[in-house]
Amino acid sequence: MVAVKGFTEKATPFKRQFHSSLPAALIENEVPMLTAREFCRKTFGFFGLPEANILAEEMEPGYRGKCIKLLCRVLGVKRQTVLNWGGGLEFIGMPQSHQRILGLYWERYELLREIKRLRRFA
Repeated sequence: MVAVKGFTEKATPFKRQFHSSLPAALIENEVPMLTAREFCRKTFGFFGLPEANILAEEMEPGYRGKCIKLLCRVLGVKRQTVLNWGGGLEFIGMPQSHQRILGLYWERYELLREIKRLRRFA
């Protein structure tokens, strides 16, 4: 345990109580991460399809351009920034912080989709 000035063990219950309302992923730093390729596959509805079908879709003309445009909009970065991350669909130079943003963005999308689905039954 790291010693922090002004922090005592007596403060721990308050800290736990305060953080009990936060999602466990934020407390434990288990932020979901998605690569650019995984994010594009999920967003365009290819995730879960057979690999051969996914690869055929990814080889379509203009698919990489659509991924670049999507990443620019979601991450709020310029096109040149995404291009600097590398060729192909992997974008291997993408910083991990952006991969976390993609993971959080997708997690939020899934949560909102589930809320909408549950509202139909209410």
